[in-house]
Amino acid sequence: MTTIKDVARVAGVSVSTVSHVLSGKRPISEGTRLRVLETVSSLGYRPNRLAQGLVSKNSGSIGLLVPDLANPFFNSIAEAMEVTAHESRYSVILCNTNLDPEREADYLSVLLSQQVDGLLYFPGTRVPNAALLDAVAAGIPIVVVDERIDNLCGVFVDNFDGGRQIGACLSALGHRSLLFLGGPEGLPTVADRLNGLRAGFFQTHSPDMHLLLRFGEYRAKDGYETIHACAREGIFDLASPQRPTAIVAANDLIAIGALRALRELHIRVPLDCSLVGFDGVELTTLVTPSLTTVQQPFSQIATTAVRLL
Repeated sequence: MTTIKDVARVAGVSVSTVSHVLSGKRPISEGTRLRVLETVSSLGYRPNRLAQGLVSKNSGSIGLLVPDLANPFFNSIAEAMEVTAHESRYSVILCNTNLDPEREADYLSVLLSQQVDGLLYFPGTRVPNAALLDAVAAGIPIVVVDERIDNLCGVFVDNFDGGRQIGACLSALGHRSLLFLGGPEGLPTVADRLNGLRAGFFQTHSPDMHLLLRFGEYRAKDGYETIHACAREGIFDLASPQRPTAIVAANDLIAIGALRALRELHIRVPLDCSLVGFDGVELTTLVTPSLTTVQQPFSQIATTAVRLL
């Protein structure tokens, strides 16, 4: 394996000169710089990033923890984050916690041992992971994305206003009974979207307006199973006074699962019941009918978070 000493010997310069050329931190004459770079290329030298990190206290890598890679919302943002980080010459270590607090704690420990320069963190549980507090105590820069955590900086959309827009729209269209399919009860995104929905929907204060609530996970199977459970309860019976004429899902995956269940129950969307999601993932344009949804700016969220970190 070619070493930096080999490069210095062949180029006829000192080891420190080679180091300065590669780091770009100190001025080197153009002739010397070109000679060193040509030698690096001809010998196939690759700097030892681990050794460099021990000296500079900078590993050139950042950790990215996402709760569910099966969710295209996280896929889209993670991809955009990797592009932005690469442009800034950072490598991204991607960890999928799969909504498991123990797995999340394990990954946080691994990333700390790898001495990453910072963390991009998507919370996947209602309570902040204790291992995250260890990262905070260690002084690791952290940017939280999507869900809020007190005392940590983060990047979020206005979930309340997104919910408010849905509620106001459905109210204006004449809907009087809604079914809200939430993600995990207690998550800030779920609470904000629900509170916004209430504010927009009940702004007319009509006494015949109803809002039914159901909670689960941010996954398609939860939307599917919840709709069938509601059907067994008689909620969709024609004689039910609270039969929903519109369903609002806290994210698109829940809505897509609900759409499948509604089709199996012969409830036509949108003729018999309207359906709205949240996120704006590409899948919403591929289902039939295409899904009404609140669009999150994936690229802007990702770029902002990486630059903030």
